Amino acid sequence: MNHALLMPPPDSHGVATDGFGARIEQILPQIAAAAAQGDERISLHPDSIAALTQAGVFRALVPAMYGGDEVDFIEFLAGVRRLAAVCPASGWIAGVVGTHSHGISYYGKQAQDDIWADGPDTRICSSFAPVVTAQPTEGGYLLTGAWDFSSGCDHAAWAQLGFRVEGMPGVSYLGLIPRTDFNIVDNWDTVGMRGTGSKRVEVRNVFVPQHRCWGPGMFAPPAEPGLHDHWLFRMPFLATAANFGAVLLGAADGALAAYRESVQKRIRPHTGKLRMDNPLSFIRLAESHMEIRAASALVIAHWQGIVDHAKAGTRPAMDEVLRSRGDEAFAGRMIMNAVDRLLAAAGGSATFKSRPLQRYWRDIHTAGNHMFFDLENRLVIVGRHLVGLEPDPDLL
Repeated sequence: MNHALLMPPPDSHGVATDGFGARIEQILPQIAAAAAQGDERISLHPDSIAALTQAGVFRALVPAMYGGDEVDFIEFLAGVRRLAAVCPASGWIAGVVGTHSHGISYYGKQAQDDIWADGPDTRICSSFAPVVTAQPTEGGYLLTGAWDFSSGCDHAAWAQLGFRVEGMPGVSYLGLIPRTDFNIVDNWDTVGMRGTGSKRVEVRNVFVPQHRCWGPGMFAPPAEPGLHDHWLFRMPFLATAANFGAVLLGAADGALAAYRESVQKRIRPHTGKLRMDNPLSFIRLAESHMEIRAASALVIAHWQGIVDHAKAGTRPAMDEVLRSRGDEAFAGRMIMNAVDRLLAAAGGSATFKSRPLQRYWRDIHTAGNHMFFDLENRLVIVGRHLVGLEPDPDLL
């Protein structure tokens, strides 16, 4: 086992010595050992899911009313980062499925009762894009269609799916579908983030009762505000997308550690000398280290802003919202650049499938292509704001 990947990165943030953070640290060896296997299986191994459950990942952001732990959001994200440092796919599942638990707090109490009936460790997959049009019917909606990119669906008891409503242009909802009502299509054959198992889910003529729907739109307020009094549940629904940044940072931490270990051992085949003798090895390591630290500072400042506003019960000004959106995407690009530099410096042996650096590179580029990190889109949004123009409604 590569023990260097289990060491806290130099710029690790918020790793707790007890509670949630300590439970994450305890399972890291098991998660690391199964990382390559998840990549081959195109889905996390059930043992990894069991370890994440044991550590309390899926109940971390569940309301106490339903047996959840109501973990501090920054501590949760720090745990996701640590997981991603040894297995980016496990970090992704922890971050995405873990934050879905928070999103359920936006539904009405009856829907929450349904979801948590079997306890606070219930896992919910999703595909939020409203790519399907539902037919309204008495008491709810009829859904038929397919959604791609549903991370962790193999291990989920429910799916949270976006849909539009026939005859109501511009109106969209999220609906909760039990596992008995959706099928999984094994179409996830990607270069990176293979272990997330982000496959297609399909439903056919499924009735979704009104109480299991939330909206219209993903900016709608909670269906029953005040049901949960912890500040966590004053965070906006979309704020929990901060987990994506935690995954990229963690994967970058892992890539940096893998490169650091390899360069300490690498021998030049033509001279027999250690690669460490070449100052370029230090320059590339240090430059990537600093670039990742800079990205980390941008992302963590955003996390802190989310928590500060939630605790104070305030909303960020538009300047802060747009700055944060630009910062997150820019940080993602910095991370990809930093890891590109490491892979280029690591030599041909780094591309063997048995070497962890190539997997970090593949996973970081796959995750970095998520729409959340669409830098060009974000630059247009931020640039328009800087010259006083209104946001373009066609840009997210």
